[in-house]
Parts: sequence; structure tokens; C-alpha cells
Amino acid sequence: MARFGLRRSGAVKPEAERLGRARLDALLGQRGADGAVARLLDREADAAMGGITSLSPLTSALAVDYLDRLARPIPSLTPSVGAQIAGRAYAAHMVVEKEPGRFGAADVPVLGTLPPPRRGRAPQDLLSRVVKASRRDFEELCALTPGAWAGFVDCLTKRAHDAAGAGQGFAPRDAVDGVARFAWLLRQVDLHYHQEPERRA
Repeated sequence: MARFGLRRSGAVKPEAERLGRARLDALLGQRGADGAVARLLDREADAAMGGITSLSPLTSALAVDYLDRLARPIPSLTPSVGAQIAGRAYAAHMVVEKEPGRFGAADVPVLGTLPPPRRGRAPQDLLSRVVKASRRDFEELCALTPGAWAGFVDCLTKRAHDAAGAGQGFAPRDAVDGVARFAWLLRQVDLHYHQEPERRA
């Protein structure tokens, strides 16, 4: 995965072509059982999104900050596309939490390097902590197999491309992967600090 830093300069080129249904089906088919898990997770995360209006106040702020910082180097990663990726990855983690075995996971690892809150508040460097973990430690913190995660990112990429407006360009798959990893860990941040997303009444 390309590493999109918070201070990277220069624009990242968008994908030359939209990822369509036929290509997605081919990619998932090549992944075999992992592709089937990815397709199931994409469908279940989509259903879970219907019950969530936003992330928790804590992780919503982190997500907005992170996506704002990526907007300049990755112009095709618009706020709406970035929010969709982040929301779906967060929801996917929630789905796997409920029934890990359905997605080939024995359990769901949790980010354990976060400090306790001070005076009821999360640490000020929380954003950088999560970004670093999403790059260095993600394989250990993701309940899915590498192949299933890659397939899920394929699904997210197709959805991101479908949501792209005219003239915006298609977000690079590596950028989709990076945002999805970050959002996956945001759910673990909420679990650590006993936060929950905002739900529909």
C-alpha cells in the first residue's frame, strides 16, 4: 500500500479507469474464498450503514481532520467519497465484531497501545497514533485475512468510483486502502475509550 502521509506535497494522480462491476467480480473471483468473504462483508457493512448517522464525536473529529489533510495531495478523494469509505470500513469492523467466524476470524484484535484518557479526554496526539498504527501494525490489528481485506478494499474502491462526480477523477485504490485502514482502527479507538457511533432513532 502506498503510504499517504499527513504532510505529503504534490498531487496523487487519480485512477485512469473506473472500477466497474465486471472487473470487481473478476477480482473477487480470483481471490476465491477470500473474495466470497469480502463480498459478504461489503454487503453486511452496507446494511449496517443504514443504522448509523455518524461516527462518535471523538472519531468523527479524527476522520474529518485526516480526510482534510489528504484532500490536497489526493484531490480525487473528495470529502463525500472519503466519508463513504471511512463509514463503510468502520461499519465493517462492527459487523465482524458481532460474528467473527462468519468472516474467517477467530477473534477481533484491538489496538492496545492507546493511553488512558486524561481528565476524561483522549490524548492530543491520537490522530498520529492511529495513522502510524494503520501503516505499521495493521496486519496484526485486522481480523480478516490479507486476501479478504484486499477484496473488501476492491469493493470499497468500486463504491468510491461509483460515487465520484463528473470531473473529479477516480480515487486511487491505495488511497481507498489507506482511509479504510484508518477507519477500521477508529472503531477500535471508540471501543478503547467506550464511545459509540451516532445511531438512527
